Amino acid sequence: MSQHELQSAMSFDSHLRGPSFVMEPPSRLEFSNSSGGWLDCSASGSPQPSIDWLSVDGTSVGDVSGIRRVLRNGTLFLQPFAAQSYRQDIHSTVYRCVASNNVGRIISRDVQVRAGESL
Repeated sequence: MSQHELQSAMSFDSHLRGPSFVMEPPSRLEFSNSSGGWLDCSASGSPQPSIDWLSVDGTSVGDVSGIRRVLRNGTLFLQPFAAQSYRQDIHSTVYRCVASNNVGRIISRDVQVRAGESL
């Protein structure tokens, strides 16, 4: 490797940065079934980190039609729902936000989520 190639490689590497949270979700979220709730999570890094959500057992969280959506901006949206649509694995559980890029991966604190029926 020439001196120029080495300097270029070192310069490129110096621009890489592992993720760090810009907005970490809170430790608790309580919401009513009529309002729904959301958890925001964002991170910076170079390259820009992707945001994913994990459930209490460590599996990746995805959309559940009419109940839960993972938005492109990293927000986990728990949609308003009828009382009979309550699901403990979605509405009373723990979630964690994960920010990752090719330099590293960070995981947020546990977020205890609890939905209650509106009166």
